Amino acid sequence: MRPKKIKKIGFSVWRAIFILIAIIFFYIWLQGITINLGYQIYQAETKYKELLAENRQLKAQILSLKSVSAIRSRLSEFKIPMVEPKTWNIYYLKMEEKKK
Repeated sequence: MRPKKIKKIGFSVWRAIFILIAIIFFYIWLQGITINLGYQIYQAETKYKELLAENRQLKAQILSLKSVSAIRSRLSEFKIPMVEPKTWNIYYLKMEEKKK
């Protein structure tokens, strides 16, 4: 009977070692995934900050191009005369408020 008991104990020890090694590999794999996601988040944040800065710059550029003096200077660059609109060329849009 003794040889059978030793065989069973040896089998359970190997099973425990295998499970322990599997758990260690799983933990290492999860750490790798976590680090990789951290790098991706960092890259996304830096890209977001770059896009925000570019967006602010473009908004400032749009506002500068909307000014009357900027429009007149651009028209004078291309030698295009600025003509005042006639009253019959101006259309007004009226927004109706929704009644509750």
